[in-house]
Amino acid sequence: MTATERSPSLFVRPLGAVENNPTALKLILGGKLRELRVHAGLDPADVDQRLGFPRSKTSRIELGRHGCKPADAEALLRLYGVEDEDLVTEFQRLVAQSRRTDWWRSFSDVLSDFFTPLVALEGAAAIIRTYEPFYVPGLLQTSSYARAVIESGPARLLPHEVRRRVDLRRERQRQLDQRDAPRLWAVIDESVLMRTVGGPRVMREQLEHLAALMRRPHITVQVAPLDVTASVGVGTGVTYLRFALGDLKDAVYIEHLTDSTFSQKPQTVEQYRDMLDRLGACALTPKESLVLLEERIRRYT
Repeated sequence: MTATERSPSLFVRPLGAVENNPTALKLILGGKLRELRVHAGLDPADVDQRLGFPRSKTSRIELGRHGCKPADAEALLRLYGVEDEDLVTEFQRLVAQSRRTDWWRSFSDVLSDFFTPLVALEGAAAIIRTYEPFYVPGLLQTSSYARAVIESGPARLLPHEVRRRVDLRRERQRQLDQRDAPRLWAVIDESVLMRTVGGPRVMREQLEHLAALMRRPHITVQVAPLDVTASVGVGTGVTYLRFALGDLKDAVYIEHLTDSTFSQKPQTVEQYRDMLDRLGACALTPKESLVLLEERIRRYT
């Protein structure tokens, strides 16, 4: 690629919140390097051999599993014929951004491997859509409610482990207060409002907090009546991440009893996006949901 071929769209558009997400940047930079490699007519093994990389290093960089060092980026761009100084400078700037430590790594002591992909990327999403059949979604929980949910889980946790998990949940919630915060659209099973978690005081506080959040312009909450969720056939929690940038594929996170599935396979993502569409179409409107929520709050007075 020559200096006049400014085709990498990465360099000519703002990345917004993605710039503050090292994991997302690694995926974007890796995908861009893959495009450049294909354009240059090389396969990963060729690149490894020409640059003296260990076997499969190029593939790991392209998949975002291996951080790209500045020297590696320079060598790759040169091999792929990228000569425009502005492009190289911008690419190297983003490489430096991608090498920062993700905020969630400080919670590695309580962050399960199967939960990491969601936590790592949700802050980079333009839209987060979620369905929760048992509890208020984690991004909308109060600390007291979160503590009650965590303590009711199957694992026997020490007090400091519970605190750390609550802190993790609060850090995730802070992403909704950022300037480039994702738009959150949550559908909650009606039974969630009926289930008293942590006692009446904790539940009332949670419902009041949820009602306040529903008045924010970038947060939409709908309640799905019991007959709706029964007809749609949803039996587990689902979170769908929609990214504004084409360099990041949409993803779906599906909860199971003891683990989860995080997938970016188009067929799987489409299946769950369709399910969320049907739930949203059949659920109460946000206004109707708020009326129902306020009715439940009055029952705790």
